[in-house]
Amino acid sequence: MRTSRWLAIGFSGGVGLLASVSAPALATGQLPTNVTPVLYDIRVDPNAQAKTFTGSETITVRVRPNTRAITLNAADLKITRATLDGRPVRYRLDAATQRITLLAPRPLKGGEHRLGFAWSGKINDTAAGFFAIDYKNADGSAARMLATQFEAPDARRFAPMFDEPAFKAKFRLAAVAPANQLAYSNMPASVSRLADGRKLYSFAETPVMSSYLLFLGMGDVERKTVMAGKTEIGIITRRGVVDQGDYALASAKRLLTYYDDYFGQPYPLPKLDMIAAPGSSQFFGAMENWGAIFYFEPTVLFDAKRATVSGKQNIFITVAHEIAHQWFGNLVTMRWWDDLWLNEGFASWMENKASGDLNPEWLARETAVSQDREGAMGADSTAATHPIIRKVETVDQIGEAFDGITYQKGQAVIGMIESTLGADPFRDGIRRYMAKYKYGNTVTDQLWTELSAASGREVSGFAHDFTLQGGVPLIRVQNTVCEGGSTRVTLAQGRFGLDAASKQPQLWTAPLKIATLGNAAATTLVKSDKPYDVTVAGCGPLVVNQGKGSYVRVQYDDASHAALVRDYAKLALADRLGTLGDDFALAASGDQSLARYFELVAAVAPDASPLEWDVIADDIGGLAGAFAQTELEAPLRARTASLLAPVMQRVGFAARADEAPIVTNLRETLVTRLGLAGDADVAAQARRYVAALATDPNAIPPAIRQPILITYAANATPAEWEALLAITRGTNNPVAKNGYIRLLGTARDATLAERALALVKTSDFTAPQRAELLVAVSGRHPDMAFDFAVANLDMVNGLLETSTRAGFIPALGARSNNPAMPAKITAFAEANLPEASRGGAKRALTTIAARKAAADRLRPAVAAWLAEG
Repeated sequence: MRTSRWLAIGFSGGVGLLASVSAPALATGQLPTNVTPVLYDIRVDPNAQAKTFTGSETITVRVRPNTRAITLNAADLKITRATLDGRPVRYRLDAATQRITLLAPRPLKGGEHRLGFAWSGKINDTAAGFFAIDYKNADGSAARMLATQFEAPDARRFAPMFDEPAFKAKFRLAAVAPANQLAYSNMPASVSRLADGRKLYSFAETPVMSSYLLFLGMGDVERKTVMAGKTEIGIITRRGVVDQGDYALASAKRLLTYYDDYFGQPYPLPKLDMIAAPGSSQFFGAMENWGAIFYFEPTVLFDAKRATVSGKQNIFITVAHEIAHQWFGNLVTMRWWDDLWLNEGFASWMENKASGDLNPEWLARETAVSQDREGAMGADSTAATHPIIRKVETVDQIGEAFDGITYQKGQAVIGMIESTLGADPFRDGIRRYMAKYKYGNTVTDQLWTELSAASGREVSGFAHDFTLQGGVPLIRVQNTVCEGGSTRVTLAQGRFGLDAASKQPQLWTAPLKIATLGNAAATTLVKSDKPYDVTVAGCGPLVVNQGKGSYVRVQYDDASHAALVRDYAKLALADRLGTLGDDFALAASGDQSLARYFELVAAVAPDASPLEWDVIADDIGGLAGAFAQTELEAPLRARTASLLAPVMQRVGFAARADEAPIVTNLRETLVTRLGLAGDADVAAQARRYVAALATDPNAIPPAIRQPILITYAANATPAEWEALLAITRGTNNPVAKNGYIRLLGTARDATLAERALALVKTSDFTAPQRAELLVAVSGRHPDMAFDFAVANLDMVNGLLETSTRAGFIPALGARSNNPAMPAKITAFAEANLPEASRGGAKRALTTIAARKAAADRLRPAVAAWLAEG
């Protein structure tokens, strides 16, 4: 089960922090452009045990005439030498702005010059800059892996750099490693032995690229490879699990061939490594370093004894996303972070495009309608929304840009443009863009220009409306008349929103496909807020936004909606899923009654597509989250169980060898939702399975392993929680251990939540594990988690990656339905965060307000539905 589409307003049982991070106060503005890097020649010597490193570098730069000051970035580095053209030079290091400025004794001649630096730095416990990942081997012995994470502003923690995406350069990296370890980076290496027995890895020169894409890792690891044409694809893992990378290797080989063709540009590096690390992050799951993609293990390693089918699919999707970045993001890079969506929106769209083409049985296109589209619209329908292209004036705001608008709305808008232009003209435009701007930087309008040239249609005219302003268009079907074998429909445009700010009037030029059931679609552009008529062929039920290719909500008049309910089973699957999504959302916004949604649910047959029941299970189960800590929570859980139990009986607990992946995925959803609802049969099954783990770590069938563990943990008694803690402490497998630690925080019992928080204060687990445990507690006990974090602020901040600190604690309280929580979040932000770093707090407050408003609107209809049951 992937992230709930109602995460944006808290209509799910889980917790998400990725959309709630913001960077701490850093530099304002961008670096001067009078000096640009050409080549970095860097050498580092890490001391993994002491968690320190030393480094030296020469940067070849191109300087404009008469330059006196050369400014670049450096953070958390102790500079021991600075030179200009081989001579010592005065410099000014500003920790607050993370900049170092060299002061030339006289104006420099235009052309190439060389900067030299030596420094020492620290190896962090969390994924920022150069960091350590601690884990245990299968025999229980301790191990430490080193890696780097530089996106967005953290390459400066590794070496002085012009650490902005537009300052592209080549990199030569060398690293000293212990004799018994392997070092790896973006390019292949030559290896020599030093006098003390250690090894020096000298990596080949990279292509021109941005600083955030540089990577270095080392550890006691294994590497396995396959060839895709002339490209060597590798998987690098801790010892003993390299074969779990076989699925990722096979997937990468298929994807590299697919992308070479789609983009019209061959992958330009000689190798593509995938590095699997056993740790975790509050901010990311994988990173697209060019030629050395970094993953945390669950996103790339498939353990057939433990992983679910959805986990295997997520591996493919994640690999597809990161490999797509090798073109969108690496080969062609956004000029500045306000166009981040050119990286992330396109990679998100390509992951589904590739999944649909290479694995058609997964129904990736339809799944994107029910999950990604809904996730985007949920995030885009509150006061916290923002344009896809957002103005990033300071480095403060970079972290805030990595959110659901950038990823999911970006993906949806790209899909709409492809749907409008046609798949072939759209691909031709992408190929033109890649060929024209490879190894360079761009802004969004340069992409629109190439798509327009390839398709013969002006793209910016409607694309600007979806990228330069936030919000969701609402298309209202006001009247339909059948005459002379055709249907005339009156359409009007408004705005969909969950709060007052997101309902403020706004207009879009919205492309739409409209058809009567079984007839050819007509294409139109809805441009005005004035009603206007469209005529389509045939008579019968009308489908507006056919295929759900456009980024709009649709509200039907009574007669048109009744016709859809009557012929619901005849609709295409994407239209069924999209109509379910629209009806539920329009009830939450107050635009129509929830009764309409329940009418549609009643039309869903027991043997309907598993994707439909997956949507219904999430919607109905998610209502319990909206009314958590209220008098409706318990009856909602009971009604959820009664509605979904018959579907669970039909699907069954045991997976069949020939069943479709979407059936297996539905089983995961059903077991999870029924387990969280307190279904007695599912809870009993969970207790039996977990009891067997004491003697067999693989006792739970992979198909239901995660939902069974979720059920057990949520309903645990004190004795059962202690048993889970014992399993956690006795587990050496780092992936399994991380999962168990998160589960310890999910108990419904408040006393057990307090015991979980006590573990956060101990040194039993690593810093990232303790942070994840705290997040887990906030899912069911947000007030308790928030109060704990505020009371232990210094300790909690020490567990966090720098880029997540400002938004982390406010997000812990975002799930709360306590009327006192908004004031507590506001007080925390005012006392602890500068104004520029309060984006996460503002989003948390908006989330709480929007959820409350939606719950208030839904309460009468939900109460009536419960009374009917």
